[in-house]
Amino acid sequence: MRRVLLCSLPLALVLAACSGGEDETPADDTAAEEADAGGGADPEAAALTVAEGFVAALNSDDAEAACALIDESAEAAVIAQSEGAEDCVSAFPDYAENLPDSEAIEIGEVGVGTDLDGETEIVTVTLVHPDQDPGALEVRESDDGTWHATRIPGATLGGA
Repeated sequence: MRRVLLCSLPLALVLAACSGGEDETPADDTAAEEADAGGGADPEAAALTVAEGFVAALNSDDAEAACALIDESAEAAVIAQSEGAEDCVSAFPDYAENLPDSEAIEIGEVGVGTDLDGETEIVTVTLVHPDQDPGALEVRESDDGTWHATRIPGATLGGA
Protein backbone atom coordinates (compact mmCIF):
# COMPACT_ATOMS: atom_id res chain seq x y z
CA MET A 1 0.00 0.00 0.00
CA ARG A 2 2.79 2.41 0.93
CA ARG A 3 4.55 1.64 -2.37
CA VAL A 4 1.39 2.40 -4.37
CA LEU A 5 0.95 5.73 -2.60
CA LEU A 6 4.58 6.70 -3.13
CA CYS A 7 4.40 5.80 -6.81
CA SER A 8 1.07 7.52 -7.40
CA LEU A 9 2.04 10.78 -5.67
CA PRO A 10 4.57 11.88 -8.31
CA LEU A 11 2.13 10.88 -11.05
CA ALA A 12 -0.63 12.94 -9.42
CA LEU A 13 1.70 15.95 -9.17
CA VAL A 14 2.71 15.64 -12.81
CA LEU A 15 -0.91 15.38 -13.94
CA ALA A 16 -1.90 18.36 -11.81
CA ALA A 17 0.95 20.41 -13.24
CA CYS A 18 0.06 19.44 -16.78
CA SER A 19 -3.62 20.23 -16.36
CA GLY A 20 -2.76 23.60 -14.79
CA GLY A 21 -0.65 24.48 -17.80
CA GLU A 22 -3.52 23.71 -20.16
CA ASP A 23 -5.83 26.03 -18.21
CA GLU A 24 -3.31 28.88 -18.34
CA THR A 25 -2.83 28.81 -22.09
CA PRO A 26 -6.35 29.99 -23.02
CA ALA A 27 -6.23 32.69 -20.34
CA ASP A 28 -2.90 33.93 -21.71
CA ASP A 29 -4.36 33.92 -25.23
CA THR A 30 -7.39 35.87 -24.01
CA ALA A 31 -5.18 38.44 -22.28
CA ALA A 32 -3.13 38.80 -25.45
CA GLU A 33 -6.29 39.24 -27.53
CA GLU A 34 -7.57 41.90 -25.15
CA ALA A 35 -4.22 43.66 -25.27
CA ASP A 36 -4.24 43.55 -29.08
CA ALA A 37 -7.80 44.88 -29.16
CA GLY A 38 -6.70 47.83 -27.02
CA GLY A 39 -3.74 48.63 -29.24
CA GLY A 40 -1.51 46.14 -27.45
CA ALA A 41 -1.68 48.19 -24.27
CA ASP A 42 -2.26 46.33 -21.03
CA PRO A 43 -1.99 49.68 -19.20
CA GLU A 44 -5.19 50.81 -20.92
CA ALA A 45 -7.10 47.78 -19.66
CA ALA A 46 -5.73 48.25 -16.13
CA ALA A 47 -6.60 51.96 -16.16
CA LEU A 48 -10.10 51.24 -17.44
CA THR A 49 -10.59 48.76 -14.60
CA VAL A 50 -9.55 51.43 -12.08
CA ALA A 51 -11.74 54.08 -13.72
CA GLU A 52 -14.79 51.83 -13.93
CA GLY A 53 -14.32 50.81 -10.30
CA PHE A 54 -13.93 54.43 -9.22
CA VAL A 55 -17.09 55.53 -11.04
CA ALA A 56 -19.00 52.53 -9.64
CA ALA A 57 -17.79 53.43 -6.14
CA LEU A 58 -18.98 57.01 -6.66
CA ASN A 59 -22.39 55.76 -7.79
CA SER A 60 -22.81 53.46 -4.80
CA ASP A 61 -21.29 55.87 -2.26
CA ASP A 62 -18.71 53.20 -1.45
CA ALA A 63 -15.88 55.22 0.05
CA GLU A 64 -13.83 52.15 0.95
CA ALA A 65 -13.86 50.88 -2.63
CA ALA A 66 -13.02 54.31 -4.04
CA CYS A 67 -10.16 54.86 -1.61
CA ALA A 68 -8.75 51.42 -2.42
CA LEU A 69 -8.40 52.53 -6.05
CA ILE A 70 -6.36 55.67 -5.38
CA ASP A 71 -2.82 56.15 -4.14
CA GLU A 72 -1.63 58.00 -1.03
CA SER A 73 -1.25 61.38 -2.73
CA ALA A 74 -4.78 61.22 -4.15
CA GLU A 75 -6.03 60.15 -0.71
CA ALA A 76 -4.34 63.25 0.72
CA ALA A 77 -6.23 65.37 -1.83
CA VAL A 78 -9.53 63.80 -0.73
CA ILE A 79 -8.73 64.38 2.94
CA ALA A 80 -7.76 68.01 2.22
CA GLN A 81 -11.30 68.69 0.96
CA SER A 82 -12.91 67.68 4.24
CA GLU A 83 -12.78 69.48 7.54
CA GLY A 84 -11.70 67.25 10.38
CA ALA A 85 -11.49 63.98 8.45
CA GLU A 86 -8.47 61.90 9.31
CA ASP A 87 -8.64 59.33 6.55
CA CYS A 88 -9.82 58.91 2.98
CA VAL A 89 -12.90 56.88 3.82
CA SER A 90 -14.33 59.45 6.23
CA ALA A 91 -13.41 62.35 3.91
CA PHE A 92 -14.74 60.77 0.73
CA PRO A 93 -18.41 61.89 1.08
CA ASP A 94 -17.28 65.55 1.21
CA TYR A 95 -15.07 65.00 -1.84
CA ALA A 96 -17.84 63.27 -3.81
CA GLU A 97 -20.31 66.02 -2.94
CA ASN A 98 -18.19 68.48 -4.96
CA LEU A 99 -18.36 66.35 -8.12
CA PRO A 100 -21.12 66.42 -10.74
CA ASP A 101 -23.96 63.90 -10.43
CA SER A 102 -22.01 60.65 -10.46
CA GLU A 103 -24.82 58.64 -12.05
CA ALA A 104 -24.32 60.62 -15.24
CA ILE A 105 -20.53 60.20 -15.32
CA GLU A 106 -19.24 57.89 -18.02
CA ILE A 107 -15.82 56.72 -19.12
CA GLY A 108 -14.46 58.72 -22.04
CA GLU A 109 -11.18 58.66 -23.94
CA VAL A 110 -8.12 56.82 -22.72
CA GLY A 111 -4.65 58.15 -23.43
CA VAL A 112 -1.34 56.49 -22.66
CA GLY A 113 1.78 58.56 -22.05
CA THR A 114 4.81 58.61 -19.79
CA ASP A 115 6.22 60.74 -17.03
CA LEU A 116 8.85 63.38 -17.80
CA ASP A 117 11.65 60.81 -17.62
CA GLY A 118 9.81 58.56 -20.05
CA GLU A 119 10.13 55.65 -17.63
CA THR A 120 6.69 55.41 -16.03
CA GLU A 121 3.56 54.82 -18.07
CA ILE A 122 0.70 57.14 -17.18
CA VAL A 123 -2.79 56.45 -18.45
CA THR A 124 -5.30 59.29 -18.48
CA VAL A 125 -8.95 58.30 -18.47
CA THR A 126 -11.28 61.17 -19.28
CA LEU A 127 -14.59 61.18 -17.46
CA VAL A 128 -17.59 62.54 -19.33
CA HIS A 129 -20.72 64.18 -17.93
CA PRO A 130 -23.52 65.71 -20.05
CA ASP A 131 -23.61 69.03 -18.16
CA GLN A 132 -20.18 69.49 -16.61
CA ASP A 133 -16.56 68.52 -17.10
CA PRO A 134 -15.74 66.23 -14.18
CA GLY A 135 -12.09 65.91 -15.25
CA ALA A 136 -9.96 62.82 -15.59
CA LEU A 137 -8.28 60.06 -13.67
CA GLU A 138 -4.55 59.67 -14.03
CA VAL A 139 -3.60 56.06 -13.42
CA ARG A 140 -0.15 54.58 -12.86
CA GLU A 141 1.32 51.23 -11.96
CA SER A 142 2.84 51.15 -8.49
CA ASP A 143 6.00 49.33 -7.48
CA ASP A 144 4.02 46.26 -6.44
CA GLY A 145 2.41 45.96 -9.89
CA THR A 146 -1.04 47.25 -8.94
CA TRP A 147 -2.66 50.17 -10.72
CA HIS A 148 -4.04 53.14 -8.79
CA ALA A 149 -5.36 56.59 -9.64
CA THR A 150 -2.72 59.16 -8.76
CA ARG A 151 -4.87 62.13 -9.77
CA ILE A 152 -8.61 62.25 -9.45
CA PRO A 153 -11.29 64.62 -10.75
CA GLY A 154 -12.15 67.59 -8.59
CA ALA A 155 -8.84 67.51 -6.72
CA THR A 156 -6.00 69.90 -7.39
CA LEU A 157 -3.62 67.90 -5.27
CA GLY A 158 -2.56 64.29 -5.74
CA GLY A 159 -0.20 62.61 -8.12
CA ALA A 160 3.50 62.86 -8.56
